[in-house]
Amino acid sequence: MASTKESDHEAVRTGSERRRGHGEGAIYRDEARGRWVGQIDLGVGPGGKRRRPKVFGRTKTEVRARLDELRHSQASGLPVASSDRLGEHLGWWLANLEAKAASGDKSSNTVDNARWAVETWIKPALGGLRMRDLKPEDVEGLLAGMATAGRSRSSINRVRSYLGQALAVAERRGKVARNVARISEMPATRRPAARRTLTPEQAAKLLQAASGDRLEGLIVVGLMLGLRPGELTGMRWSDIDLDALRLSVEVSLKSERTGLRVGETKTPKSRRPLTLPQPVIEALRTQRKRQREDQLKAPGGAWRDTGHVFTTTIGTPLDPSNLRAAFDKITERAGLGHWTPNELRHSAASLLSAAGVPLEEIADVLGHTSTRMLEQHYRHQVKPSIDAHVNAMESLFG
Repeated sequence: MASTKESDHEAVRTGSERRRGHGEGAIYRDEARGRWVGQIDLGVGPGGKRRRPKVFGRTKTEVRARLDELRHSQASGLPVASSDRLGEHLGWWLANLEAKAASGDKSSNTVDNARWAVETWIKPALGGLRMRDLKPEDVEGLLAGMATAGRSRSSINRVRSYLGQALAVAERRGKVARNVARISEMPATRRPAARRTLTPEQAAKLLQAASGDRLEGLIVVGLMLGLRPGELTGMRWSDIDLDALRLSVEVSLKSERTGLRVGETKTPKSRRPLTLPQPVIEALRTQRKRQREDQLKAPGGAWRDTGHVFTTTIGTPLDPSNLRAAFDKITERAGLGHWTPNELRHSAASLLSAAGVPLEEIADVLGHTSTRMLEQHYRHQVKPSIDAHVNAMESLFG
């Protein structure tokens, strides 16, 4: 049985489809697939090929609205979105990221994280949709599903970010008219758990337990400067000027599928100069002495001069998993239970806040781009109550 075809404004009187002019569309029912189909003639494209894109919908009204969107894009000079399915574009995008990782332009960790987002969440939910049919509501449905599944806000935001990056490439190439990921709304999610931090008393116990340990210097620097674990293990002697009391945070050690690699810091803001407190200077001098002793004790030819400050007994960088295990033993010895190196950074932020350092200055020390994370996770975790107002009010009103 022949399907019924109709122009947007005029019914077709014969069983055969009449020739449509530029900008005119047709709508018909595809009985086999149980949906409505719309097709529009947009004339000859830049490559000399005539463009007759199709749109699909559950109702004739939905299809007509999509044809109107195509006409509007054409009339406004905007690119007409591609009929390719999103899954095809995402596959190409991941392959492009892999090529950049192979050439050293991208971290393989970035590619692995993007692949997780695409294969686990984006493709199953949206991969079958045509790119020109993507709506913000489609993305919001995906994100809401993640929230219902109990995923954290940071995971949901990561998936939205990677989809936004993939669609940004598509937007530049004229495959989509707008980036629906970046205009989509985040769903309501549970409040992030407060990050655990050491109290001043616990920090003192940790420093005492670390005294004389190979990780003593790393723990002192981490606690007093709030460096990320990768910034600690990636630190080089060339980044330190003990006479000027200065450390330049320039690189981060990354654990990737191919092994350990020295790379860029997490963000450009993370590259920062830090003045060294006296305990840190003393810890670094002790560490330099310990490292020279390691070099003398190493079997012939075993020592590797990598230039890193905190290393193994033969000079190689510290593996993150080995660092976590060794740090955990020290916190156990201190009677604190199980802690991670990253919690040194959290503790530094909270201790500085409790000491009255403004959040803007703490953000500079930690290499944050803003105070948002500090407000959300660290503030007032050590100080039992807010007392900045007490002296002022007592002096005013006795």
